[in-house]
Amino acid sequence: MAARKIYFCGEPILRKKAKRVRRVDDELVKLLDDMAETLREAPGIGLAAPQVGESVRAIVIGEVGEDDEQMVVHKLINPRIVEAEGEVEGSEGCLSLPTLQAIVLRPQQVVVEALGPDEEPVSIEAEGWTARALCHEIDHLNGKLFIDRAEPDSLAWMIPDEEDERGYRLQNVSLAEALAMFQRLVEKARAEN
Repeated sequence: MAARKIYFCGEPILRKKAKRVRRVDDELVKLLDDMAETLREAPGIGLAAPQVGESVRAIVIGEVGEDDEQMVVHKLINPRIVEAEGEVEGSEGCLSLPTLQAIVLRPQQVVVEALGPDEEPVSIEAEGWTARALCHEIDHLNGKLFIDRAEPDSLAWMIPDEEDERGYRLQNVSLAEALAMFQRLVEKARAEN
């Protein structure tokens, strides 16, 4: 397993609909393993294949295990939401839009069906943060980012602030300003490579 580079907002692959997986092979299994490692190192709670430069319908979702320390990672191929209930607002961020957060309305509970790396069917019933993460990552597979669903006036940068009990303060930003900042980051990364 090896951690992979996470693509920032502004990279075209993040806005494309990912291709359905027709066959699970060693390359896909390695991708899922690498994504799990990337998720652990990031750290995050979810990651979609387009975020690491692969346009395939695959995601990984982390959940804290029963011992409250070890993260269990679900590796899902061709995931789809088959049931959704309730609505709840919550703060979201994204590894492809670092330090940006916003309020997003998501289902309170979902049922997701997918294939596992062993090609066996998987069904996950989730609520709360796990339901939110599943919806967020499946959105990535459809070329959508959380900012597309965000309450417009809720976008904010998380600015380090040792005096705040959270360790950061929020600074409001417009969608246009945030997108411009990420585009500059993408252009800088391309120039360095």
